[in-house]
Amino acid sequence: MKENNETNEKNEKKEKAFSGGEAPNTEKQEKKGKKKRMNGEKKFYLFTAIACAAVLLAIIIVAVVVTNSGASEQAGVLPPVSSDTSSDHGDNGSGDEPVITLPEGMIAPVGTVTVGNDYGFHESQTLGWYYVHEGVDFTAAAGTEVLAADDGVVESVYKDDLLLGTEIVISHGDGLKTLYRFVTEKEGLTVGQTVKKGDVIATVAEPTGNEYKDGAHLHFEVLENGKSVDPTKHLTLEEK
Repeated sequence: MKENNETNEKNEKKEKAFSGGEAPNTEKQEKKGKKKRMNGEKKFYLFTAIACAAVLLAIIIVAVVVTNSGASEQAGVLPPVSSDTSSDHGDNGSGDEPVITLPEGMIAPVGTVTVGNDYGFHESQTLGWYYVHEGVDFTAAAGTEVLAADDGVVESVYKDDLLLGTEIVISHGDGLKTLYRFVTEKEGLTVGQTVKKGDVIATVAEPTGNEYKDGAHLHFEVLENGKSVDPTKHLTLEEK
């Protein structure tokens, strides 16, 4: 009888085990695996969200930079310039910028400019015919000082022609000359003499020659390589 009872108890325990009274190990392992998968998915979604946010932020930054750059170009904004101008100074030991003196060109041959006849085609009041006036007439009283228009050397002092009166020619080099007519040369002025711009070389003479009906005046010409040119090419005439 005892053996039968023990056998029955063992069989009952086996039936309980198979009927679900105790959970087998495989079910626990499945739960653990499921939990790990869920954790892995959560991490994947988290990392994906962070990566998307970083990409979106980079796109926004690039868009802002491009927009600002385009606006600056349209507004004509130039890149900043360094205020250090030390490298622009001339190497003269003092640190100051070199002074550049530009040539001023010719000056008017009389102190007060009043233009009578200018350069071009005119009718001579004295001779009664039309001719090309190859210079500029400066109206001035007899005795008015006549000035050298630029530095040069006295090339000639001509005073033998009653139609032209006394005439002085100054050479300034490189084929450039100035001519002063209807004048009285300054005492002591000689051919070959060096004169400076503004030096007194003569005075306006009494009306004479082929322009005497125009009254007292200085006839002034500029020649380039022997050809008369408009004097205003070399000096600005502002009447005073």
